[in-house]
Amino acid sequence: MKKLLPRKKPSLGIVLFVLLAAVTIFVFFAGYENSTKLTQIFALATAISGVVSFLIEMIRGKKLAEAEFIVNLNQIFTSNEQYRKAYTCFENYDFENTPDIECLTNSEISNYLTFFETFYLLIERKILDIGMIDDPFAYRFFLAVHNPCVQERKLVKSPKNFPNIYILERLWMKCREKNGFPIYHEERSLEKMVPEEVYRELVSKR
Repeated sequence: MKKLLPRKKPSLGIVLFVLLAAVTIFVFFAGYENSTKLTQIFALATAISGVVSFLIEMIRGKKLAEAEFIVNLNQIFTSNEQYRKAYTCFENYDFENTPDIECLTNSEISNYLTFFETFYLLIERKILDIGMIDDPFAYRFFLAVHNPCVQERKLVKSPKNFPNIYILERLWMKCREKNGFPIYHEERSLEKMVPEEVYRELVSKR
């Protein structure tokens, strides 16, 4: 049996064109005196519908480019042996006993955090927004940033070395709160782990 392909929906520009053409033809044959004027209006409206179609295609192209960018970011993360190792250690962490993460060096933890610092730089430059990265990366981010050992060895011990992480965490938490999404181990947010004056100084640098 021949497989039926799904119908492709007509673009908004085509729909507008057909509707405007139908109205103009109706007015013309109805004998209105201003049919010439309406025909001119139709020509103008046709041009506008073309612009609308062009804008729609631009938006579609932008969304496709954004999706491809996120896929590439995810591939960078998943193909990096060090990131995968850190992620596995963080995911298996015992939050009840909060031990040291002996499977990771300080350098490996810093490299994992640096990957997410890049996200903040892209957001600051309006290349990314948190909504684009939330689904694939939120858990991976908070898994590390709200980890007691990571905080003790890096984020809380030397907060001024990671201002972008502090700002990104604040923005990301606000975004998830606004959308009603849960935050992994919210009780260990950075705001609760450092003195208030230190936290305010760091997040005010944005």
